[in-house]
Amino acid sequence: MLHPFILSTLRWLGLFAALLLATQAQASFKLESTTIILNESEGRVSFNIQNMSSAPILLVSKLIDLDNNNLSKQILISPPITRIDAGQSQQINFVLKQGTPLTHEVLLKASFEGVSQAADNSAKMPIRQDIGFIVQPSAVVQTKTPWEELKFSVEGQQLVIANPGKHVVRLAPQVTLLPANKIVPLKNYYLMAGETQRVAITGTPTSVTIIPLSRYGLKLPEVTLPVGK
Repeated sequence: MLHPFILSTLRWLGLFAALLLATQAQASFKLESTTIILNESEGRVSFNIQNMSSAPILLVSKLIDLDNNNLSKQILISPPITRIDAGQSQQINFVLKQGTPLTHEVLLKASFEGVSQAADNSAKMPIRQDIGFIVQPSAVVQTKTPWEELKFSVEGQQLVIANPGKHVVRLAPQVTLLPANKIVPLKNYYLMAGETQRVAITGTPTSVTIIPLSRYGLKLPEVTLPVGK
């Protein structure tokens, strides 16, 4: 009969081996960047994805609308489904259909899901990565500080945040009310062009601090903006 310590060690080794196999079975892949930008003037954009795992993966790519414009239906993805061998890269192409009217920037979500076969050839473990996808119209001049167009005001017990400009504003999903220094959450990490959000608050702030994000979703220094009447 095996010593209890040996039995315990064998159990831990078995658990470790199972975890190792599960980790190896996951579809690990690397995206070219944290955001995809499709310029209307070019009509298309290519994006590279590398399979970092030790086995082939099946990659499914799609676009998801974040508003009611259904712009995703005007963008062709090629290939939408593809096999990527271990250590290899695949180029995914996004093509804007000709004649699509664009009057302002639009933010969508690009979703990539990779599936690889488990070690016992019976289970599949999908891994999904979602990033921002910006459509840049030719008629809209790019800006590095789109949050400067935001307008803040108070109506009753609500903070009104309006984006009257033609740019998408990406920001951390919270604002700090000043001078109370109180943090209130926002619904999303973005405000679409022309969008208005309302947030329940107490008190009457004179200014707010936001944490803007770059076009690629990277955190930038805090910015304080006035609250209008």
